[in-house]
Amino acid sequence: MNLLLLFLAAMVVRATSQPTNPLPLPYDYYFVVFQWAKSVCNTGMYQCIKPTFPAFTLHGLWPQRYRFPPLDDCRLNLGYKKFINASNEDFWGRQYEKHGSCVDPFYSNQLTYFVTALRVATSTDLYGILQAAGILCGNPTTVGAVRTAIHASTGFWPTVQCNWSITGTLQLFQIYLCFNKITNVPMDCPRVQKGCIDPIDYPQP
Repeated sequence: MNLLLLFLAAMVVRATSQPTNPLPLPYDYYFVVFQWAKSVCNTGMYQCIKPTFPAFTLHGLWPQRYRFPPLDDCRLNLGYKKFINASNEDFWGRQYEKHGSCVDPFYSNQLTYFVTALRVATSTDLYGILQAAGILCGNPTTVGAVRTAIHASTGFWPTVQCNWSITGTLQLFQIYLCFNKITNVPMDCPRVQKGCIDPIDYPQP
């Protein structure tokens, strides 16, 4: 919670100084993406400097189209890199550069963009949802089980993404929740999974 408060405080200061995108591209809906931290740290690509904990962390809010190509990096030479060079803010800055820069005028500034993502993050306990459904970290599971558990709790179908650990194990990596871009209400995600073949690992923190 302290991290969320820090995040909001930083964004309040910077939202007024960052330019809005004068040429936004159309998109159809948006993802709020959560990642399982252990599945980031055990791939060999990144090294986590702190122990991971049993929770899905917020990765970002990503505007999406129903058809390819993917929608990202809409900066068009705008000054989105004016962020303090600290680890958290650097990550938040990259998220806005790549994804937030693509939202339409519905998001009038960075603060609106980040608060929308945080609203979902603070009201959604994916770890608790899976645990209540008997899906426990350290045990193998399936895409269908994960999606069914989340659908039973929220009423909407998510997208499940997998990746490979450094030991060659296919594992639960990210969960995408989909939302209507105008009303912000949840909706079924149009895609079932990304890169998954059952069974998948759900690694211990």
